Amino acid sequence: MTIGRKIADARKRTGHSQRSLSEMEEVAVSKESIAKYEKGTRTFPKDMYPRVAGALDDPQFYFETWQETTGYVSIPYFNGAVIDRHPAAMVHLVKSETVEAIDQVEMVCWYKPSENRTEHEKEDVRQVIKELLDAAASMINLAAELCKDNGFSMKSLFREWRVSLKARKYER
Repeated sequence: MTIGRKIADARKRTGHSQRSLSEMEEVAVSKESIAKYEKGTRTFPKDMYPRVAGALDDPQFYFETWQETTGYVSIPYFNGAVIDRHPAAMVHLVKSETVEAIDQVEMVCWYKPSENRTEHEKEDVRQVIKELLDAAASMINLAAELCKDNGFSMKSLFREWRVSLKARKYER
């Protein structure tokens, strides 16, 4: 799916018209520009990603632009055939993915320096990383669903969270 299509879908999910999106302070481009981005007749500038994402404040669009701007280093938006986005189902997914990750973490010998690991042990670490990513992805998707379901701004909650990380000295 093109970035223009993703913008149009997110705009519709959040109840914005092309005009209302273009008039938002963060966006500051014409309605015609929005239309051209959505149709793909004009290239969507990279510097617009955070501005449009912030203006729309749509959880699914955050995931999609994260992937667009970083390539494969991103958490995907879970929308596959086996995913039920109801909060209770997402909580169950988080629990099961977290248990799998912890089980995998406990199977690795962590006191051994990485340069002394055998190829088999390195493969075990690779599997731990994959399980950790599954757990992290399920948690972020749950956070997004809870924001959507409860009418919270994901952008505002992430700002608050980042401030709390700094207060706890997890981040500078």
